Amino acid sequence: MTAAAVEDSIIWSDDFMIGIKELDYEHRGLITEINELHANLRGQADQERIGDTLGRILARLHAHFALEEHVMAEGKYAHFAEHKAEHDLLIDEYTEHMFKFRSNPTPAARQALEAVLRQWIVNHILSSDKKMSLMINSDDPA
Repeated sequence: MTAAAVEDSIIWSDDFMIGIKELDYEHRGLITEINELHANLRGQADQERIGDTLGRILARLHAHFALEEHVMAEGKYAHFAEHKAEHDLLIDEYTEHMFKFRSNPTPAARQALEAVLRQWIVNHILSSDKKMSLMINSDDPA
């Protein structure tokens, strides 16, 4: 991994833990995949390898969101629809930026793609997922 890739990596910390073991595991895996993408984009990886990483991230997002939505439904989370809408928006934004980058891998397209992932992973986990976890783990899911 290059110095630039390390500098741009998301460093896992306990701040990302939401207290739901399966989701914490998934979040850590997503961060690992995103960091691999950063390294591939900053290094000398070919477009096929980058494409494979982009595809794995998309598949992992779909699987993760399905699990998270199952947890929310089981926990009767009152804000399920709002939270799911965030998931749907991220999938749409990521897919759009992924296809833009694949068709024209410019530095601007790369930066936009990475920004979507970085902003989501930090903002969504630290705000929406933490809120969801606190409510599900309390006696009152509202």
